[in-house]
Amino acid sequence: MNSAWALTASVRGQMSRIRLWLSFSAGTTAGGLATGLLVAVLAGLLSPVPQVVRWAIAGAAIAALTVADLLQSPLRLPQRTELIPQEVFAKGMSRGIARFGFEYGTGFRTLIPSAAPYVLAVFLLAANLPWWQSGLVGAWFGAARSLAVLQFLALGRDGWQTFLAGHTRVLERAGTVATAAFITIAMAWSG
Repeated sequence: MNSAWALTASVRGQMSRIRLWLSFSAGTTAGGLATGLLVAVLAGLLSPVPQVVRWAIAGAAIAALTVADLLQSPLRLPQRTELIPQEVFAKGMSRGIARFGFEYGTGFRTLIPSAAPYVLAVFLLAANLPWWQSGLVGAWFGAARSLAVLQFLALGRDGWQTFLAGHTRVLERAGTVATAAFITIAMAWSG
């Protein structure tokens, strides 16, 4: 009887954590969407600049960001390094997790350890995509920020954290290099 109760409690606990992750994921996705839409507005303001000039500036900025990420540890780019305050959770855990997720998903309120999101933002500014496409890219960025939490919930073990602790900076730099390479290809293809 005790083992059945423990199993039921464990399942309920897991379901509760998944519900909280869903709130967090909805928040991160909405935050990323907001950032994508802001980038779309800024790109629209830059639209009078000839595309060849936007691509040239973007290429130089992407190269500079990639080099900075490879040479700096930790990366020093404009961002807030303070933690999100505990007051965020004052109106309940689910609502607080969603708000935390929104702030985390924007990329403005929290630490960004890699230049990859900056590289992507520079590309979006230069490309001047339709507003909904920039919004979609932002939403994907936000949703992706919630995946590490889901991975932890799915695995239920700390082993991946040990691996990440030893390889974090390498993975961050690899992400920046891969993002810069894909975006450079996209710029060459469209330009």
